[in-house]
Amino acid sequence: GGSASWYVVSSSGNDIDEIVIRTLLGEYEPAGENHGRTMFKKHLLPGASAVEVFLYYWDNRDGPTFEGWWFGNKVGGTSVWSHNADSGMTPPSSKWKIPWDGAVRETLAVAPKAADQQQPQQQAQVQQQVLAPQVQQQQSPQLQQQQAWQQQQQQQQLQ
Repeated sequence: GGSASWYVVSSSGNDIDEIVIRTLLGEYEPAGENHGRTMFKKHLLPGASAVEVFLYYWDNRDGPTFEGWWFGNKVGGTSVWSHNADSGMTPPSSKWKIPWDGAVRETLAVAPKAADQQQPQQQAQVQQQVLAPQVQQQQSPQLQQQQAWQQQQQQQQLQ
């Protein structure tokens, strides 16, 4: 069904200048299934000269070494950037190895986009608190009417 959400790949480290990290960072849209799991394809902006990146699950048909979630340039292809031995139904959030047979890169995070969208709202609330004095200066129409009415009252009193 259409219940599969997009996923967002981000890095919390200062490794975003690395080509492999830049390759993986971005938003991924559901793109069918592979080996019983939803697979994802990196959403490329129009005109972007970036390589295609797929995030997909591979079962143990080729042995336990290859089981888990992968970032690769095509599903089941030989060019892969990262591997995670997790066999859950959705891409794991952390413990991705870069390169695929190397060390775990703790800074790389994979998260559903829905959860990612909740954070900006929290930030927006903080911004609203900061902006509150400015908002009061702009004032609502009711306040402006009240003030106009008060001015009329004052003028009538003066007369």
